[in-house]
Amino acid sequence: MNERDDAAAAYYEDPEHRQVTGPSRRRSGAMPRLTTHVPVRFSSTVIERVKDLAADDGKTVSSWIRDVIEQEVLRREKTRTVGVVPLIEWERRPTPERMSSTIASSANDMDELQRLAG
Repeated sequence: MNERDDAAAAYYEDPEHRQVTGPSRRRSGAMPRLTTHVPVRFSSTVIERVKDLAADDGKTVSSWIRDVIEQEVLRREKTRTVGVVPLIEWERRPTPERMSSTIASSANDMDELQRLAG
């Protein structure tokens, strides 16, 4: 945890700071931002690196992963936009081992992960 997390934890240890301060209310017309839980497993090598990257960005691991996924979805959606020609790399056709989503999970360190990822 960082200093900010430590300060927040110390603040909320005091029961006085955990009191409800007003009546509950629902946000009008707002859809819940997060609606589905998706369990995802990572190798210890990958999750340690993700933790470092998330901390560098001042985010939680969950929010960092959500941001990365959202960026990738948007990047791929842009290629579907009218008038945009997607870049095709003929030399790097997917092979069965490159298409597997579990190969990287067997990596023991970042060098091996990079080698497996190609």
